[in-house]
Amino acid sequence: MTILPKIRCQYGEVVGNEIFVQFPDLRSHEKTYLEADVASGASSLTANGVNFSVGQYVVIGNLGSEKTEIIRIHASTAPTSTTITLASALSFAHNRGDIVRFIPYNQIIVERSTNSGSSFSALSAINIRPDATETYLQRPSDSSTDVYQARFYNSSDVVYSQYSPQFTASGIGDNTFGAIKRRALNELGEKSGDMFNDEFLLAALKEARREVDSDPRVKRFAFRTKMNTDIGDMIPGRWSVTAPTDLRDPNTPDHILGIRLGRNGTKLEYQDVNRFFQNYRGIAHTTLNGQITAVDTSIVLTSSGDFDELGTIYVAAESIAATNDAVAYTANTETTATLSGVTGIGATHATGRDVWQGVSFGEPWAYTIIEGVIYFSCPFSDDLAGENIYMDYYQELQDVTNDSSELDEPEYDFYVHLLKYKIKDKKAQGRLKQQEDPSFLDWAKGKDTFITKQLTGQYGYVIPS
Repeated sequence: MTILPKIRCQYGEVVGNEIFVQFPDLRSHEKTYLEADVASGASSLTANGVNFSVGQYVVIGNLGSEKTEIIRIHASTAPTSTTITLASALSFAHNRGDIVRFIPYNQIIVERSTNSGSSFSALSAINIRPDATETYLQRPSDSSTDVYQARFYNSSDVVYSQYSPQFTASGIGDNTFGAIKRRALNELGEKSGDMFNDEFLLAALKEARREVDSDPRVKRFAFRTKMNTDIGDMIPGRWSVTAPTDLRDPNTPDHILGIRLGRNGTKLEYQDVNRFFQNYRGIAHTTLNGQITAVDTSIVLTSSGDFDELGTIYVAAESIAATNDAVAYTANTETTATLSGVTGIGATHATGRDVWQGVSFGEPWAYTIIEGVIYFSCPFSDDLAGENIYMDYYQELQDVTNDSSELDEPEYDFYVHLLKYKIKDKKAQGRLKQQEDPSFLDWAKGKDTFITKQLTGQYGYVIPS
């Protein structure tokens, strides 16, 4: 199980910035139990240590208890079925039955950025506190605009964990998972822990957001509109561009508001696939099956069956600084898709580059979309090189992954009610009746109000050409 540090910041309650790093989740890690009482100052434990190794760190006791401590197993004396030898003496006495659990790290390294997260500098390592649910660090001279991140550290083996999400000192916003989660827990007087851990609460929030996003009453959400997005440049000889990865549906035009070309802002019409490919009747098209350079006298294509026995092909440019490359050939061997007797290759072209014959390059007037790729009604001409392709579209639901993840919904308070219901239902072992629980009813009412606002806030426009 990957251990990802969870960090939060607090500003304004004391001097400077306060940083809290949550104790790592060790539920899936190896554990054993003390088989006899052990005194303070002892250097070994009476416990079954066969699943532990030399040099590992272990936590003795329950998280948050006053005498819980982290200590390292001896670096050369291997644990046995009866004894775990320690690298140093215990600070506290422990009782028979106390849990002993493997922990991969013993310290935390917090890093600070003073330039909005562009670069970070590591602060001094601090020991993980096992006698508290969070390890605390105060930075009295830091700014409220500073950004922090942290990772766990094994000071003996010099091993680091992954980084935590980044947090500003002024804390996370009200529209983040962390804020929504804390509100739900605080309003019920509960604490995050084994029963109500982040995995459970995050899954509940994700499910609720998917339910809202897929509500059949609203086809698209206006607040997820992305306007005037630059999705690529027009490169001579190319006829396609990859659609944004966050397009709500990459297989239909349903969530594309418009595609425009260049400085003139020419808006393209959508054509279904059958109509669209009528634009390419009588045109031969394939791609290079291997790189070609100026010294080559033959070219291998992906397919050459549609090309003339001799003639000229046009190879699309490599960049906006280049032009379509007219290349002559004298023979076409269809069985090997090879053109020979080649002359006039003006530049190096990468494998997969578009190759044309019988085409007219120009400015497209239409587009279609197939599996996340947008195709244009003609390949771009040299004159359009470097001009931008703009797209207006509806964004898909953005995932929430950690405390600092922000919800893009303009309203989000109703999700607090849903998490409260999920917490209460889990305590009731799934026996809580939805229609009798005020939190569930508040969630349902809030969701419907939110959906209604989205319905009444949608407008249509007619723009004369």
